[in-house]
Amino acid sequence: MCSVIYFPKLQRFMDDVVIVGGGIIGASTAYFLSKEGRKVRVFERDPTYKNASFPLSLGGFRRQFFQIENINLGKFALEFISNISNTLKTKDNPNPTASMVPNGYLLLFGPEHAQEQYEALKNHKACKAGTKNIPASKLKEIFSWINPEGLETATYTDSKIEGWIDPHMFHNALKNKAIELGAKFEKRNIEKISDIKAKTIVSAAGCWTKELLDDIPVVPQKHTVFRVKCPKHYPDMPLTGDLPSGVYWRPEGKEYLAGSPNSKFDAPDLEPEWNDFEELVWPALAKRIPEFEELKLTGGWAGYYDCNTLDNNAIVGKHPKYENVFMATGFTGRGLMQAPGIGRGLTELIMTGKYQTIDLSSFDLDRIFAKQKRTEPYVL
Repeated sequence: MCSVIYFPKLQRFMDDVVIVGGGIIGASTAYFLSKEGRKVRVFERDPTYKNASFPLSLGGFRRQFFQIENINLGKFALEFISNISNTLKTKDNPNPTASMVPNGYLLLFGPEHAQEQYEALKNHKACKAGTKNIPASKLKEIFSWINPEGLETATYTDSKIEGWIDPHMFHNALKNKAIELGAKFEKRNIEKISDIKAKTIVSAAGCWTKELLDDIPVVPQKHTVFRVKCPKHYPDMPLTGDLPSGVYWRPEGKEYLAGSPNSKFDAPDLEPEWNDFEELVWPALAKRIPEFEELKLTGGWAGYYDCNTLDNNAIVGKHPKYENVFMATGFTGRGLMQAPGIGRGLTELIMTGKYQTIDLSSFDLDRIFAKQKRTEPYVL
């Protein structure tokens, strides 16, 4: 039997919808629910978002995934981001933008990952994702800077449909539009879900989900990003993920950002893992791009993924133990790029009892409690 998180005698004083967490998932859900006329309050533990996942990411968005749901979420992200100048404009911000850089996404695979990617390409084709398979022997014809040693294949989407955005600008646009539609964002730290009195509760607490609901296997996973400079600059380089090493990178102005494959669970702070640069990142970059042998480290930072330790995949849907609690967490580095589709899908589920556009039922909580893994293979 499901529990309901409110007291019947106080129902007339209850909120309509409370969202715990005002990051990118919370802001997107607040926007879509407010658009449907729901009265939304968003509780944020830190309105500066200093330690939130989205502002400390590389801002990438892609559709190159294994599972159909993730591919379709990536497709909708492009559709939504491409139209925010109309959909998210407000009186105070008549020209919202996510500052999209459509340089594309290039994923590089060695023999150990190639077969899995060939299978993924079947789903890409079924979803009309626009993904191209490039044999390693052909890579230098397209990307003159790359050393294909040790690779078997690569996948790439034309620029225009993948790339990266400015996380802050996108979040601000979503939040400001939600506020214009009536949502209220408030600084408030919720220690347990039973502290909330609302008809509908949405947990979008990300890394701090277990503080609210300890049966959800989502914990902070620390990742480090380095800023580097190289005499040779390739401004049109796509966001590139090298699966053999786990290192990923993209241009940033006249420099580059590069992510370490090393991660730490429950790290006590967000001090970058500086040793990773010389031990892991620089060697991988220099091997794949010979000019990067001359890299100079200019800075770096660390941020958290809200990691689903069961299968690195999203947890979305109604909590089976509570009648009025819904979840959206565990995106493991994909929250920014999936936020539009998750916000829309969760709103559909809350308003109608089922998904109307992209079927997200494979992300539901039943699989979590049954410990049935549905792994999305590549976490970058």
